[in-house]
Amino acid sequence: MTIRSAFLPLLLFIGLYATASRAGPDEQPSGEVTVKAAKDPAASGGKGAKARAGKSSKVTVNRAKKTPLGHVLVRHLDMAVAIDAQSKALEAQFGAVSARYATANSITPGSPYFGGSQRNAAAGNLRHYNETEIEAGMPLWLPGQRDAYAATVSSGVVEVEERLSQRRLEVAGLLRDAWWNAKRAERDVSVARTRVATAREIGADMTRRVELGDAAEADALLARNETLAAETELAQAEGAAKVARVNYAALTGGTPPDGTLEAVRRDGDLEDHPALRAPLAALARAESQARLIDATPIDNPEIGVFGRQEHNDQYSTDPSQEVTNQRTDATTVGVRFRIPLPTPGRNEPRQAEAAAEVTRARAEYERAKRMVVAEIKAARTALAAAQKAAGLADKRLAVANEQFELSRKSFALGEISAFDLYRVRQIQLEAQRMQAGAAINVGVAVSRVNQALGYAP
Repeated sequence: MTIRSAFLPLLLFIGLYATASRAGPDEQPSGEVTVKAAKDPAASGGKGAKARAGKSSKVTVNRAKKTPLGHVLVRHLDMAVAIDAQSKALEAQFGAVSARYATANSITPGSPYFGGSQRNAAAGNLRHYNETEIEAGMPLWLPGQRDAYAATVSSGVVEVEERLSQRRLEVAGLLRDAWWNAKRAERDVSVARTRVATAREIGADMTRRVELGDAAEADALLARNETLAAETELAQAEGAAKVARVNYAALTGGTPPDGTLEAVRRDGDLEDHPALRAPLAALARAESQARLIDATPIDNPEIGVFGRQEHNDQYSTDPSQEVTNQRTDATTVGVRFRIPLPTPGRNEPRQAEAAAEVTRARAEYERAKRMVVAEIKAARTALAAAQKAAGLADKRLAVANEQFELSRKSFALGEISAFDLYRVRQIQLEAQRMQAGAAINVGVAVSRVNQALGYAP
């Protein structure tokens, strides 16, 4: 038998493995991954994850957008998420987890191996002894291990996807806070400008009265003091407004907070809340990991085929025969396998860690659910209070405006002093600030209700 014919089974084994690796039925196009079916529904992310890993489906990082409510939030949020560092990190992690499908689709859980050996006799009665051996093999999937591993990959992909949705909601919260900080600063500028205009108007009237001798110089100084105070407040408010706009533009990549942000969103399914879907997906992943550990009681067994060719030269030792140089040859083909044995020292720690992770993930989900329910209730209560306060602030401002107009008429008739006029003016300013703040608080409360409901278009 020749060396080529002896190693023919080994060469066929290598060729079959290479063909299976190139033409696997589960190969995916670039940028997409197939979510394998998980036998346990919990492994697919549960109800909150819409059982996206329960059947084969395409999962891409660029998921379908939800129908927005309108206004500028959806556009600005897309810009903010596009430059958010944590979102980019999660996108990269999504690709890393999806890459594990290559292992789930492989015919072997690890890398196949190829080895060999060469031996030559250095001493003894075997002259020119030569032994050549080559071997090829691979680890094998345990029964049920491949499906359990594919389920962990599917649940991991869903978990990262839900964490992306949760991060989008967090970015929406940052955007909402920055938006209303900018709008509050703009309202402060508007109130300050009104104060400056009124102060200048009263100051001009005071100056004219002093020049005509109808008022004392102290009244003109009082008017001048109020004008300077109003101008100082305006300068400070304009600076704060510019800072707030810069902070908002930093989140969106340069887009200013102009327009209308959002309206109150209708109630949706609580289980569809991003802050609940993420921990629910984490729980499904932990349960899938526990099932994988149960399906892997030992390390993966290995199987391999080998071929050995050996020969040597020797002399005949039979006295009746002529002394000649004889050559012996031998060719061997065989199979090797290695099966590890299960031990408590290997399995019990892994099972305990998996059970602890499941318990932790379940507790985290229950805590998140309680927090979401409480946040929604608190946000609705705050919105009702803000709307009530805004109505009262409007009424108070109307009263303060009427009171100030009557005071100006009384001052013109000489019934009250300039000091009394400015005291009433301070009441009006306080009412204006309160009304402006109350209007902003209503918008803030609306955004917090939407944030608590998990709305991130």
